[in-house]
Amino acid sequence: MTQNENSCGNEHLLERITRHVFLVVLNISWPKLSYQIADVVVEVRGDDDAKTEVDKEFRTSPQWQLMPADWRRKLVNLEGRARTLLSAASIQFATRGMTVLPVTRAAEIFRGLRELRTELEEYRDGFVANYEQVLSELKGRLGDALYAKAVQKLPSKDVIRQKFKMVWAIVPAGGHGSINSTQLSALRAGLEEAKNSIEVDIMGELPALNNALDIVRNLQQESPRTIDDDDAQDLIGEAREQMSQFTQQMLADMAKEPRAVLADAADNLLQALSDPNRVVRMGTIDQVRRAFEMVEGFSFLADDELLERMRQCQLRLDNVTPQQLNSDLEIGGRLAAGLQSVREQASDTHAQADAVRNFRRVKWRKGRKEQPTEPVTG
Repeated sequence: MTQNENSCGNEHLLERITRHVFLVVLNISWPKLSYQIADVVVEVRGDDDAKTEVDKEFRTSPQWQLMPADWRRKLVNLEGRARTLLSAASIQFATRGMTVLPVTRAAEIFRGLRELRTELEEYRDGFVANYEQVLSELKGRLGDALYAKAVQKLPSKDVIRQKFKMVWAIVPAGGHGSINSTQLSALRAGLEEAKNSIEVDIMGELPALNNALDIVRNLQQESPRTIDDDDAQDLIGEAREQMSQFTQQMLADMAKEPRAVLADAADNLLQALSDPNRVVRMGTIDQVRRAFEMVEGFSFLADDELLERMRQCQLRLDNVTPQQLNSDLEIGGRLAAGLQSVREQASDTHAQADAVRNFRRVKWRKGRKEQPTEPVTG
């Protein structure tokens, strides 16, 4: 198979994958008010109570922690809820901050994120409105001398307002054959905007977003038929190879990770059911239900046997309470048998590999039904 044929095959595969999932970059930021303290002297006390100064070469500088504890708790909690909302329906891909979200769960998740963004904006407005009081209380706790140094680091009201952000960007991953020049320009502008909205200090942890931008920039250099610049040709070839690896890894992760989540959740409930002093809690049952929802979201890469075993187990799970499981050995035994069956199928690596191969064998033709074809290698 030639390089062009291989590239085309991967692009068709990407187009088919993106019928089922979105790549989502989520960034949440709020003012941590943590700053290095200038002119610090760090000393250690010896056994004889003598103090020895630690040279700058051998230490990091301590920081001011100026965000009030009550505000920090509220904001940390909100950020945690937003990330949990997204992660419960998606799998992590490539790096922190990028997830693979099933299209079937997107409306639900984005609606929840919008609600949390509104809550963050309310926190922002409240914090900014009370900023003078926050500074006054900080001055009282630090004292005049220390506050005079700390306040030099603190931003103004207008600046601190801009530090509250919750943004998410859908990063299209389809091949360049499926996008026209106008769409490509819009995609580049959207990715640039998403990148600019993310704090500079975590951009190094988002190589997938940078790679996506590089690919779009390179594709914009490509004419429909020929490229005269050898350097541009090499650059585009490299970008296509990266996208090929990206595609294969994403496909493998989407088949593997939801199954692993399900196996872990089943193990937790099975362990509780096997304990002679059985104490099954609703949280353990809900963990299995959430795992079922995740696998269903990625059902295009779940084998029929797994989905059927999940369906049978779900029927047993829907009409049971923790109290029944803790008191009735027969009910617990039936559920355990169903869970064990689900767990075995979820852990079947051959079934997982077959699901990936079957997905790759289906050739997608726009406007036509998907048809089986020979596997696309690459």
